[in-house]
Amino acid sequence: MKKIGLILMFILVMTFIVACDNDDQTDDKNYTKINRNIDGLLLEEQYRSFLFFWETSNSDPDSPGYGMARDRYPGAEGVASVASVGYALAAIPIGVENGWITEEEGRERALGTLETLLEMDRYEGFYVHFVSMRTTERVWDSEVSVIDTALLVTGALFAGEYFGGVIEEKANEIYDGINWPWYINQVTKRYFMGYDPDTRVHFGAWDGFAEQLMLYVLGAGSSEYPTGDASYKVFKNDARNRFGAYFSEQDPARNVDPYYFTFGGQLFTHQYSHAYIDFRQIEDGDGTNWHENAALATLASYNFALDVSNQYRSLHGSSWGLSAGDGPNGYKAYGSPPANHYENDGTVTPYAALASVIHLEDEAIRAAYHYKTFPNLWGEYGFKASYNLGLMSGYEDPALVGKVPYYSPDVIGIDKGITMLMIENYRSDFIWDVFMNIEAIERGLDVLGFEEA
Repeated sequence: MKKIGLILMFILVMTFIVACDNDDQTDDKNYTKINRNIDGLLLEEQYRSFLFFWETSNSDPDSPGYGMARDRYPGAEGVASVASVGYALAAIPIGVENGWITEEEGRERALGTLETLLEMDRYEGFYVHFVSMRTTERVWDSEVSVIDTALLVTGALFAGEYFGGVIEEKANEIYDGINWPWYINQVTKRYFMGYDPDTRVHFGAWDGFAEQLMLYVLGAGSSEYPTGDASYKVFKNDARNRFGAYFSEQDPARNVDPYYFTFGGQLFTHQYSHAYIDFRQIEDGDGTNWHENAALATLASYNFALDVSNQYRSLHGSSWGLSAGDGPNGYKAYGSPPANHYENDGTVTPYAALASVIHLEDEAIRAAYHYKTFPNLWGEYGFKASYNLGLMSGYEDPALVGKVPYYSPDVIGIDKGITMLMIENYRSDFIWDVFMNIEAIERGLDVLGFEEA
């Protein structure tokens, strides 16, 4: 890791990276990466996020769990999340392109991880959410997860498209083995939320807008188990029940135009699919542009932080980002209106603001510098999961008594992953450019009726 240490020293010295063109192309791929000017703290956060995946994943090639990525660190030792594995695979091309690892190192880790995944237990191609990092066996009686499998396979396909050759073949083998219709309720045409391998029963339903946009694209693009467009059409009909504006109780200038919102109003729901699929210049048959929708949701979340800044010490113009994360009373899905139900106790998840840099650039950078002023919120892998400074004078919340100020002791894999990818898109469009060149993704978007706006 001596090379990486030298790079970090360089990052700390430089505040900005000079914009330049990089004419190096990946094997057999017609792709040229660009770099835009980027704030030095954002680059350091991205680099440290990359380090989380590179250093804490199982790197023992003789282990059955080679390539498994931690769910969190330092907590939950020995437990991997398959979603985190997907981000770990996506981290590898980012590391190669930025010179943080060599291409040879990247190929070795990517290939070994995919080989591990192909040897793991699967259910109609789907993966268990949480597994042992050492053995890949199921832990915590976790479910077989459709969304976490999707987060895994998007990272695998991205790495496959980038490297080509045998890595691409193995990524496609994983994708082609997923029986997407098996996870769809054939009566309602909605994706189930989970599958219990003990009872052998599916449960729940994706019955409105959330982070699952990628499911419809992946399912429709499959050459082995295609789903068609029925589930997406049902989803759009469901989503209309959650379409509305944000109305500020403090300042009408903060009102936000109507958009598709989620049940709990968390920001990650407007980020996960968008990190890979470039919705900026495409819209579906109804004229919906999901990138613009995410921008409105981000602005609403930011304006809500302004509106409640008189109540919560952690929420204001330099500290915002309500999403799923650790809190004083456990892991919760924090959110903001409009929503069917949202939970907020003043807990801020830094990743939510940083991954929104593609929408609110200045506000995200300002938040990053504010977060950096708290030593307990920063560590070897960048910003930790969350913090809560409590209530302003005159306000009370019995649930927070004796529990604030609170700083999560951990970094969480999916937080680091979405931050890393969105910062890369912000600086170079790299993830979008590579992922949108995948044949299955092009096919899936076409089946669903997406066209250039």
